[in-house]
Formats: sequence, C-alpha cells, structure tokens
Amino acid sequence: MNIRDKTTEVLIVGAGIAGVSVAYELAQRNVQVCVVEVEDYPGYHATGRSAATFVNCYGNDIIRSISAASKPFFDYPPQGFSDHPLLAKRGALFVAGKDQTGDLDSFISEPRNARFLKSIGVLEALTKVPALRRASVSAAAFEKEAMDIDVNALLMGYLRGLREAGGMLVTGVKIETLRRIEGVWEAKVSDRSFSAPIVVNAAGAWGDQIAHLAGTPAMGLLPKRRTALTIDPQVPHRDWPLTISIDETWYFRPEGGYLLISPADETLCMPCDSQPDELDIAKCINLIERVTNIKIREVVSKRAGLRTFVPDGSPVCGYAEDVKGFFWLVGQGGYGIQTAPALSVIASDLILKQKKQSGPLVQGIMAEDLSPARMID
Repeated sequence: MNIRDKTTEVLIVGAGIAGVSVAYELAQRNVQVCVVEVEDYPGYHATGRSAATFVNCYGNDIIRSISAASKPFFDYPPQGFSDHPLLAKRGALFVAGKDQTGDLDSFISEPRNARFLKSIGVLEALTKVPALRRASVSAAAFEKEAMDIDVNALLMGYLRGLREAGGMLVTGVKIETLRRIEGVWEAKVSDRSFSAPIVVNAAGAWGDQIAHLAGTPAMGLLPKRRTALTIDPQVPHRDWPLTISIDETWYFRPEGGYLLISPADETLCMPCDSQPDELDIAKCINLIERVTNIKIREVVSKRAGLRTFVPDGSPVCGYAEDVKGFFWLVGQGGYGIQTAPALSVIASDLILKQKKQSGPLVQGIMAEDLSPARMID
C-alpha cells in the first residue's frame, strides 16, 4: 500500500497469526488499527509454516485453558469468516516404545488429560496406522477430538474481517526507530512514519529487537527451529491420525495428499528466515524409517519454522511496566494457531483495559499469569 505518514489508535508490529488476530478483534470493537509487517505478505514465518492440529492435550495448563476458550470460535466462526470449516477431523495417536510405557501411563492418568485420552491396544493402534512397525509400539493412547486446523482459512478470515472493519495492513516495511514523544509512539521506516498512542509487539522471534527499539527490557525470547518434510509414503494414508511418539521425538500426519513428517526438533537459534538443516532432515528420515515400514525414496518438500518461547512456556500478553503504551503479545511457542481466537480477545481486553486486573481473563487464568512483569527480574 503506497501511503506516507499514518496516524492510528493502535499500531501492531508483526502480521503473523498473533498480530493479525488481535488486529481483527480490535477492529471489530471500532478501534483504528494498523498492522506493519517487514515481509512482503502476512504469515510468512511461523504461521505460514505451521503444521497446526488442535490437540487438547498440548501444552501447560495456561495453554490448555486458552485453547479450550478458543475452541468455540473454531467450531462456530463468525458469519462470513470462512466459506468452509476451520477444523477437520483427524485424531491424535500417542505411541510408546518398550521403554516408554510408564511415560504413556503417566500422561494418560493426568487429570487434565482424562476426558480426552483413551488407552488403546497395540492392534488397534496398528489398525489406525498400518505402517507402524509392530516392534515400535508397546502401548498407545488416542485423542479422538484432535482436529486439523486450516491455517490459511484462519489467517485469511482474520485479514478479510480486518479490512472490512476499516483496519489496515502495510507490508514490506522495517521499523528503524521507535520513540515515544508526548504520549504517542512514532515508528520510523525508510520513507514514512506510523504514529499511535499504543504499540502492540507481536513480532514473534523478533519481539526482543522491537523492545530494544522501544527502550524496554527484553523478555529473553527463545526462538526454536522446527523441521518438517513431506513425502509420498506409497501407501493409503489420508485417514491416518496425527501420530506422535510419547517422548515427542517424532511425529507425522497427512497433509495435502502427502505425509508430513518431523523429528520434532527444538534447536535454539537466532531470529531468521529459518531453513531446514541437512542433519535434521537426515535425522527425520532415519526416525520415520525406524518406527514405520515406509521407505523414503524422495523428499517432496522441506521447511522449517521458528517456535518462540519464554522460559516458563506461557505466552506474554500485557503492557510493559516501565514505558507507557507498549503492549507485549509474544511467546506463544508452538501453540499460536490453536490459541489465537481466545488470546486475541484476552489481548484486546487488556489493551483497552476492559477487564479488571483482579478477575480471571478466561477460566483459570489471571492477568499476572501472562504479564510481562513475571519475566523481569
């Protein structure tokens, strides 16, 4: 979009799922909002490379509470949001090897998992995924309610709703300076500036860099690379569930006519346009060939994305305490897609101060659970 200086009520830095979803939610509340993105199109990094599946048994208690609060949006999105469902039935199969059955038993017996997980026999597991080697499965559990998420439909729905509500997205701009002058943030790029009393830092792995520009302490964000390949397994696989080792060292699931496979790596790295490492590719192929009878002759595609965490594994969502009008929305880790609907509502409530700080944001979550203050020594 060819514009010059722009003044708005809320300036959002980053057009991944976090930035776009909160922009949508604010725009629905008649807030003037502008999203700026350094890449040429939204969702370029973690969002566009996600293998998102809505799994109820993922994450810590805070992640699970936000996911549970997000589920109604996925099931019943607003009218006109998408022309087809955001979720599709998939199921999730958790597999334990011979030395991992205790870990699986503990996982199943966790009270928070009890309503979703069912222990199943080895033969039933092999019926669901015939390619699994018998020797690699000593025990298994199944989550029937796990669903594929149509990430593109979710992102496009948010963008469409943002535009229809008068919000703005500007791509291909890198913030060079960020200063607060007389109660207003001014973000300078090469040939223009953006001004707003509130800045939302939804820059993902680059969040600490934006904080540095604003003169506020970093969160200590931890970007971790995750590798994924697609292959043709040469066997019928369209109805296979998401299949995960209980120690989370590999997983696979159908995707776009192929089989997506991953070594579930979490390699700490600097913020970057992440690319698959050849060692991780080889490791992935070796792992999948070891636990299945699939012979991988060709890699159809390969990708890597950054999943950005903070040390306690929960998102950071709240105003910085040392500078006014600077709002953090980072650290969703690998759960940004499935938590986006509820987290964007939580963030919007906090941005507009429409929730009492003393009350719960959603069931079981208080503002201090997400506050950036918890990360500052």
